[in-house]
Amino acid sequence: MSKKVTIKDIAAEAGVSIALVSFVLNNNDGNSKHYRVSPETRARILDVVRRLNYRPNFSAKVLRTGRSKLIGVLLSDISNAFYGEIARELEDLAFKQGYTAQFGSTDENPQKLEMIVESFMEKGVDGFIIVPCEGSEATLQRIKDSNIPLVILDRKNIEIDAPKIVIDNVNAIRNAVDILLSKGVDKPAMLSYTMRMSSIMEREQGYMERMNELAQQVHIFRVPFESINSSIQEILPEILAKGINGMVMATNTLTLAMIKALLSKGIRPQEDIQVVGFDNSDVFDLFKPCIPHILQPMAEICKESIEILFRLINGETNLPKLTVLQGTVKGI
Repeated sequence: MSKKVTIKDIAAEAGVSIALVSFVLNNNDGNSKHYRVSPETRARILDVVRRLNYRPNFSAKVLRTGRSKLIGVLLSDISNAFYGEIARELEDLAFKQGYTAQFGSTDENPQKLEMIVESFMEKGVDGFIIVPCEGSEATLQRIKDSNIPLVILDRKNIEIDAPKIVIDNVNAIRNAVDILLSKGVDKPAMLSYTMRMSSIMEREQGYMERMNELAQQVHIFRVPFESINSSIQEILPEILAKGINGMVMATNTLTLAMIKALLSKGIRPQEDIQVVGFDNSDVFDLFKPCIPHILQPMAEICKESIEILFRLINGETNLPKLTVLQGTVKGI
């Protein structure tokens, strides 16, 4: 195994002091006029750094500066198209602030969330943006007790004193029901999860409110997050037996799984059963007519969460406790 290159090695190779190498590495913004180091000396040191492939000691940097320049982002499932877009946007916004975003998927598992948080805390992240899962309150409170800035996305029923950014789920699903009604659906149902997170319960609330206003029977079918595809296959005969001719979906994952299940039975989405999705997918445009869906304001969600997180990192305390954003309807 090759010996790890140190600042001492860089200094010896460049013919300068260790202190001067440290000074150049810690003040390397490309403008040598700010420092009492000649451009030639600075260029020689950085050339040696590149040639010897020097990698700074991360822990020492954190101790010296008090900042890791890392943020931890924990999402429900980064393979989900919506969360994938969130991850990409947050990564770009963090980079503009000179930060690197570290990502993890919780899969709605509180033990996995705890493990990832522990790993990120060991790296000394300067803050967290988290979509919490059921049973994660103790882990979130540990973040708070460690005085690490925390912003919560998508879930507002978590009893943790941290800024929360959500969308108006109730109104979004009310709009989704109205889309079905406009297409002649007279027996709308909803597909949801068994887990009881606030975002899911609010979407169910929007469906129930609208159905009660219409004096129609409520039909909510719930499946476990851990077995979406197989569970939908199990409940599909009941859905068909009840004469359901339109369905509102609580999430994008459920929308795609239901489309797959319908097609496997020779049932045509948007012809035999109308479907309204939640969040976007390229698959929706393959159907004629296309599958309408509720579009969450992804750019706003990311902008608000990053801005609030960095205000927390910079020591601000007078911040909004709850930010509610509005979704829009697409594909009608």
